[in-house]
Amino acid sequence: MPSDIVAALLGWLIALVIFFGFIVFLRYIHYRERLAMITHGLDPNRLKQQRKSNRVLRAGLIISMVGLALSLGLYPIGFMLPKTFTLAPLHFGPWLLPGLIPLGVGAALIISYYLEHDAPPPPHTRDEIPIPSFKDPIEEEGHEEV
Repeated sequence: MPSDIVAALLGWLIALVIFFGFIVFLRYIHYRERLAMITHGLDPNRLKQQRKSNRVLRAGLIISMVGLALSLGLYPIGFMLPKTFTLAPLHFGPWLLPGLIPLGVGAALIISYYLEHDAPPPPHTRDEIPIPSFKDPIEEEGHEEV
């Protein structure tokens, strides 16, 4: 095989190893984070649910602001068109739909966030969550180390 092909294949192999190594590294960091949360008495599943809920609010705010900006940017078109197209009050028309649709979707996401968001539960104390103990079974039976 020519050296060009070997170099290209080796480059791809190195890129794949780096990519999959990074994925394994991220999984390890996630695992260590969960262990640290558990040892400090926090429930990682509850915090994950809170993060997911916050993402819905953030997405709703972003989408609704984009819709509002598009609606405001397209509103002057109603003043530029002939009178036959702008018979609606306040010069509203179908040219506002590209802005009003994301505005409605964003508003729906924000409303759904507040509808599903109950009062926050009381904070967990360290005594409420059982922390697993990692004891050596040999020590539990009364055997001494040699």
